Amino acid sequence: MPDFQITTRGMPARAEEWFRAEDAPESELPQLTEEDRRRARLRHMTDEQYARHLVLKAYAKRRELDEAERIGGIIQDLFGELGGKFKLNGVVKRGFEPGWRVLIESHSPGTGWKFFDVSLPTEDFSDEPGKRVLNISNPEEIRAYLLAELDLGESQRIAS
Repeated sequence: MPDFQITTRGMPARAEEWFRAEDAPESELPQLTEEDRRRARLRHMTDEQYARHLVLKAYAKRRELDEAERIGGIIQDLFGELGGKFKLNGVVKRGFEPGWRVLIESHSPGTGWKFFDVSLPTEDFSDEPGKRVLNISNPEEIRAYLLAELDLGESQRIAS
């Protein structure tokens, strides 16, 4: 379990997660409670459709938790190399904002506490050409972006 907070939105799901949920065998669908059945009726869904909806939510939540842990691990490794000057407090998804936000605190003797809320553009819903989207599978890309956002640049980076 990471030592930073993770907050996910649990949705929206990606296309591949929709296909996986639709193709899941009935034997792998969750048993619905009476409350689940009531919610299905309110949404004009069959029990099977609602069960697949729950599977879809679980897939999206798991992916987001995995992404947050991966991003947090990259950042914690970087902060360890920087001598513990920074601490990662959280990796957060907010509503329909594209990408993640990282909540960071820093304390240097004589300067007091500083808090950073840094946006990591890991998704793009706009389809704007040339818009930068970070690849969370590329630790060096995340590290370089964060160093620039914290105004540390390459000069303060410790070689890995």
